[in-house]
Amino acid sequence: MTLFQLEVFLKVIETGSFTKAGEQIGLSQSAVSQAVAALESELNCKLLTRSRGGVSLTKVGERITSLMRDLIVIKTKIINEAAGISGLETGTIKIGSISSMTAKLLPGMISSFKKRFPGIEVILYEGSYEEVNNWMKLAVIDIGVVTEEVHEFEFIPLVQDKMVVFVPEGHRLSHQSSIDLKEIVDEPFIMPKECENVLRLIFKDQGVFPHIQFEVRDIATIIAMVQEGVGNTILPEMAIPTTVSKVTASYLSPQVYQNLGLVVRSMDYLSPVLTAFIHETQEFTKNLSLKLFNSYRSVIVKKR
Repeated sequence: MTLFQLEVFLKVIETGSFTKAGEQIGLSQSAVSQAVAALESELNCKLLTRSRGGVSLTKVGERITSLMRDLIVIKTKIINEAAGISGLETGTIKIGSISSMTAKLLPGMISSFKKRFPGIEVILYEGSYEEVNNWMKLAVIDIGVVTEEVHEFEFIPLVQDKMVVFVPEGHRLSHQSSIDLKEIVDEPFIMPKECENVLRLIFKDQGVFPHIQFEVRDIATIIAMVQEGVGNTILPEMAIPTTVSKVTASYLSPQVYQNLGLVVRSMDYLSPVLTAFIHETQEFTKNLSLKLFNSYRSVIVKKR
């Protein structure tokens, strides 16, 4: 059994296909199949079930896949430790991020990190909060960029993200710079799935329960629905598109924030690469330029 076989096997699981796995790691479909077959032969058990719809794990495969991931994580830590000794010239970091934060927060964070450590490979996984959480559990990623919620990982706060109310242009409250939840409680509400947990806590704390008619994940779709007068919504400031039209955005009153930050499995052991990324990200978010924040606010606060 080799680490290469484990990596090929895990790539097959990730992509759900021998062909797609081969395309991503530069092997033929036949070579991928042979590597998996050799692994199964070495372990003397069947790990995958093959069908027309793709591949799936057997019960044995499910039980040992997480152990395989642990081995790959250890391999990565060895490489990163060596990179630390040699001045972080090489290494890899796998980042998982909630989709709504990828467009606004991640590019600057990654760019800042790559400028200081150009030899470090950065791999980004984008998904929902549940997906990022699951990737952390399975050691698919090294670090996550998420909102602060109750979870089993250690949270490192970075920035506070204001919550913003969106109503259609011409709405009776469109002239207000801030809107109280009680003012829209009886109107149709579009629940953004990406921040549903945060919003439900806000509703509970304020004793207000808006009339939720739709639950939507895609931010652009939510904005389009508000534009058409389908309902109102509340979004984190970081999730707001650069340009929006036919809607009015006002801060939530009383003002509510959600904390954005990083999660790691444990602070007890951090590789040099992870330590460097955390430090660089903290510096980047601490020194976010006023121009960046003003660009967000220009979308939110209309000149009245």
